[in-house]
Amino acid sequence: MAQAAPPEPAPTRRLAAAGIISRVSIWFRTYGFDEILDDLLIGAYPLDADDVAMLHWAGVRRVLNLTEDDEYRRGEREVVTAAYRDAGIDEYRLEFIDHGPLSPEGTEATVQEVLRWLDEAVRSYVHCRAGWQRSPAIAAGVVAVRNHLEIEAALEFVQARKPSADPLPHQREDLLRWWRQRDQLDSGAGG
Repeated sequence: MAQAAPPEPAPTRRLAAAGIISRVSIWFRTYGFDEILDDLLIGAYPLDADDVAMLHWAGVRRVLNLTEDDEYRRGEREVVTAAYRDAGIDEYRLEFIDHGPLSPEGTEATVQEVLRWLDEAVRSYVHCRAGWQRSPAIAAGVVAVRNHLEIEAALEFVQARKPSADPLPHQREDLLRWWRQRDQLDSGAGG
């Protein structure tokens, strides 16, 4: 008896993806996004309804926006907010200054929020402006806690999935400081 061939991928889904990709903003196409863990994607900020449609197509249901309002050009923020609403995507904001420091308190709060979302099995997207610094740093924190890795190994894990991920040197130091403080709190609680 002959074995049946596996089904081919749905051509409509492939064609839909090609159509969406061709319409996204040049910014979003250039800087893009990548999946770091099941249900966790990181990358650049969406600038228009087509960018949000791409996230929706990727299954994103919740967004954590790490940018500040002044990183958007006039009108972009309003367009993106409306597109999220229309797509049924919930957006949350925890602002970090572009090229700025990552406070231990802010990092901890942000990592914990994303961990809650992952525990709820909500496909989530964490973004900064280009997806190179702030969002990869937060993702590394999430990976370190969730996968029980040292922070340096977690950052390598993120970079293996998003090669452009490259937090600034002072942000790496901030991330390490957060990790050490967190580790000291955990050690003190057990002893």
